[in-house]
Amino acid sequence: MPRGSSLPSEVFKAVLDSAARQLHIASSEASAFKHTGIRGDERAAALANFLRQHLPSNIGVSKGEAIDFRDRRTGQLDILIYDADMCAPISSQSENVLVPAESLLAVIEVKTTLTQKDLNGCFIAARKVRAIRPFKQSFVPAREEGKPAEDGNFRCLYVVFSYDTNLGADDWLKKEFKRLAGAANEVKGKLNLIDVVYVLRRGMIRPAKCAGKVNDDDQMNTFLEFYLHLVNFLRREMPRRPTMDWQAYSSKTSKGWEQLSDA
Repeated sequence: MPRGSSLPSEVFKAVLDSAARQLHIASSEASAFKHTGIRGDERAAALANFLRQHLPSNIGVSKGEAIDFRDRRTGQLDILIYDADMCAPISSQSENVLVPAESLLAVIEVKTTLTQKDLNGCFIAARKVRAIRPFKQSFVPAREEGKPAEDGNFRCLYVVFSYDTNLGADDWLKKEFKRLAGAANEVKGKLNLIDVVYVLRRGMIRPAKCAGKVNDDDQMNTFLEFYLHLVNFLRREMPRRPTMDWQAYSSKTSKGWEQLSDA
């Protein structure tokens, strides 16, 4: 069955268009704060709130870190999306959670105005996410056209979501992609460390596929595609994860146990 239709559902599109406009409003309201950190937090929170409202209840959305069985950490992530049915966070504080690598499904780093420095930092952060070991295996990149999927089988979608960019609108896709490639080269990484770059006021780029799409005249159509890309990824990835075995975070040794009966 074909995955799409010639025209999207008008009701569904209207809901997502409205959500995109609310994010624009939230971004404008955040500019009332002088401190750049506060503005960034407010814009990340606006996106996180949207996702909590529109993703299934068994998917957790929060700020925080992920950790694996060897105590390797991702560092703080603006938005981490995890399987809340698999397990509760290891630790939940007032603003941040700590989740096991096994439940981590997606990461979204939120930027106000995307710059070259931001992209360099995102590639470094994405490499740290890729380095943790869920189920004692590796997160693998997306399957490339014509190539078989890598063994290891688990993926964590890495998204850069920015409200705007400091690049001009003329030929934006090619200019943004060029500096994405430059950022990957700067940190000696691969383009496929980042799955999606989405700029609310411009459009969407999928670096590994060397493809992108700009907003149409009402500037909202790519937000629908961004949301569907995320939802479809979660729908595919969650069933592929096995049951969480907390024993991986404990010791294999049986020392300390005392036999209490001859039976």
